[in-house]
Amino acid sequence: MKRLTFTFLLLVTTIASYSQIFTDQKYDQIVKAPEMFWHCPEIDNNMSLLYSLSNDDYKIYAENVKKRFPLKIDESNVSEKFIATTAKFTIESPLYKSENLLNHVASWLQNQNGLKIKKINLAEHLIDVEGTINVATHPAFFSVYKISISPLMSFQLIDENKMLVSFWVDRYINEEYSDGRCIRSFNPKISDVFPFVPKSAYKTSYAKGYVGTYLYFWDLMKKLSENLNTNFRRDNKLLSQLHYEYSKDSLYAKYGEPTNIIRGNNLTPDVNHELRFYANMQKVVFMGKTINFKDVISCEIKDDPQLIPGHTSSYIGGISFWGFEFGGAETSRTPDKTIHNYVVNVKIDDLSAPSLHIVTGHDAHKAEEIASAFEYIIRHKQSKEKNSDNRNISTRKRNKK
Repeated sequence: MKRLTFTFLLLVTTIASYSQIFTDQKYDQIVKAPEMFWHCPEIDNNMSLLYSLSNDDYKIYAENVKKRFPLKIDESNVSEKFIATTAKFTIESPLYKSENLLNHVASWLQNQNGLKIKKINLAEHLIDVEGTINVATHPAFFSVYKISISPLMSFQLIDENKMLVSFWVDRYINEEYSDGRCIRSFNPKISDVFPFVPKSAYKTSYAKGYVGTYLYFWDLMKKLSENLNTNFRRDNKLLSQLHYEYSKDSLYAKYGEPTNIIRGNNLTPDVNHELRFYANMQKVVFMGKTINFKDVISCEIKDDPQLIPGHTSSYIGGISFWGFEFGGAETSRTPDKTIHNYVVNVKIDDLSAPSLHIVTGHDAHKAEEIASAFEYIIRHKQSKEKNSDNRNISTRKRNKK
């Protein structure tokens, strides 16, 4: 098994030519670029072929599929045979960061029944997947036979506009159920049972398993294609990152380097979820609005907490001897719980936007950090105003003399 696994991976890495897939184009170029589109003609071709080979008798159906989809042979050991197939996706108008695409595909795969991610190798643009999938069920007399496979799959970017999906499996898991309980299990090689060994037992079960394996793979590829063409027409994570850099550069061109940045808790970087203070230009930028330091009047933290009362539970307690219990009812109470909701309220001397309400939720530290920054502005503004008043008084005194 280990040697065959190595052979499978060697097949993938031989085909693949690793390249760093990343775009250095600017935000305004990418946002105007055409959307990506994912092509894999093999999906429709193979699904149509499989359905054209169908027959009400699954044994005949499997024989037909065997002729068009023969087993692969391990060149280092010709006695080892297995199902191996590939799907190649071509990406039209590719504009993405490889890490974002791989994470998107991995997230989608984790939601597919029976599959789990074995490894994500960002350096080689590779996702290795394993799992156990039921591909056929065959009722027979008093038992039901369930045929499953444990394939190895690999999803690899082999060029900026190509993704190769490889699929490999060499055994079935044949479980016999009676009254909803598994009573027996077999783990034969695919090459040792029907349709490759005509006189093997459980012919119909293995015939369904062979056909079902190919139907499963190509149906999975169809679902992947639909997902990519619906949810990854643009690399939104890359767009968000580039938009963030674009917005930062625009602000830098206007106000220079920020003195302080207080960020929100959102995972995706966004200038609109940051408080940016520019001391040299006496500006605060938040949610697309620019506030002058001199217009900041006051700042306070308000908490609008929600109280969740505890509840009381009663139960019979005591000590039991030979079936007789001594004691009485006991109670336990869970404590009340307070969920804080902190809001920083800033008053501004501006009729178009007279106040600013910054919600930090339960994050008291973030509320304190924001309030401290505005209090610093207010203190220094008051100090300047006081110095200005003193200078005016001195000037008036000199003029009187």
